[in-house]
Amino acid sequence: MVKDGIIVDIVDNDLAEKLDAREVIDATGLVVMPGLVDCHTHLCEYATEGVHQVRGKSQKMAAVSNFLDCLKSGVTTIGDHHLGHPVLSTPIHVLKEAARNTVLTIKFATGTCCVGTEPLAYTSSLRPGSILTFDDLDDCHYAKLAAESEFPGENIFITATVANLPSHLVPNGGKRILESEDIFKIVDIFHSLGKKIGAHIEGAENIPLFIDAGGDVIHHGHGAKTEHFDEMAQKNIYLVATPHGGTSNAPNTPEEIYNSLNAGVTTAIATDSYLPVHPEAFGMDKLQIVGPKDFLKICKPTFEYLKQQGMNETECLKMITTNAAKIMGLEAEIGSIKTLKKADIILCKGLPVFDFTDTESIVIVIKDGLIEINKNF
Repeated sequence: MVKDGIIVDIVDNDLAEKLDAREVIDATGLVVMPGLVDCHTHLCEYATEGVHQVRGKSQKMAAVSNFLDCLKSGVTTIGDHHLGHPVLSTPIHVLKEAARNTVLTIKFATGTCCVGTEPLAYTSSLRPGSILTFDDLDDCHYAKLAAESEFPGENIFITATVANLPSHLVPNGGKRILESEDIFKIVDIFHSLGKKIGAHIEGAENIPLFIDAGGDVIHHGHGAKTEHFDEMAQKNIYLVATPHGGTSNAPNTPEEIYNSLNAGVTTAIATDSYLPVHPEAFGMDKLQIVGPKDFLKICKPTFEYLKQQGMNETECLKMITTNAAKIMGLEAEIGSIKTLKKADIILCKGLPVFDFTDTESIVIVIKDGLIEINKNF
């Protein structure tokens, strides 16, 4: 039962048939589950230029188009990034306003980015449309980023990214660009302002630097070992896995994601949309570029492995619902179908990932109690 966008009660079918409801949705033969949560995307910057080839004011239009693709794919909540872009110059406040005017729940992580070109190219949410230097990123800069950030995404890059570029253009992809002293200082700045902090990291030798500094969320974490997961669990550090790519290292394998969950790490899978598939990604030979419509496809190899290890379907699906919501600080509002939570619900022809990976099998998308997508006309 839904009222004013909130789940107010959950009753059995016999009682439901006797209630005087304004609208009744017949979900016979369908799976009813929470809306999907993608807690790591780049839909407002790199995906607007990469997917739509836009510049200038069209960036905002392209971002909204990407948001609609999410909704059609059953994604009702997004954790997007604003890291600056060498060409695209739309400021964060404009994109936040555009996001507020959609039906989706969208939070933004603001941060700096370092692309592994030669020389290294730095960008920042505070100065979109510009290329910066390392010296531009002082304590005041990080404090302003922390003030703008709405969830712990890729607020900092401990290692340089390959972005969406071919490998020969990013010879410094994976290079460590922040040392322990820098990381401790930046983490302290975020925490002193009451903000959690996330980091883009790859490489077993680099991951402990963020753990030791008391960071909150590791994004990618490619190359992480079992001992890292054990320490992350002890320190309540979360992991956003991208098993299809995102760094120069081979991405998270199903076994590594299992080890993370088994250690007790709150773990989510995210699309990093839009992202080319790494050549060493496990079980994704048929994918090239991953966007919202591919969310279920990138989960399939991992979910199948987890089920083989004895994990049930509900526990697997938490990685793209409950756990992702927790990483974004929204676990009290979304991520599960419970009373007093938002009525963000999808109706599907089967169980996502396990029974299907095509988004057409998500036939109804309900956001805040209203039907926003209905493929059953």
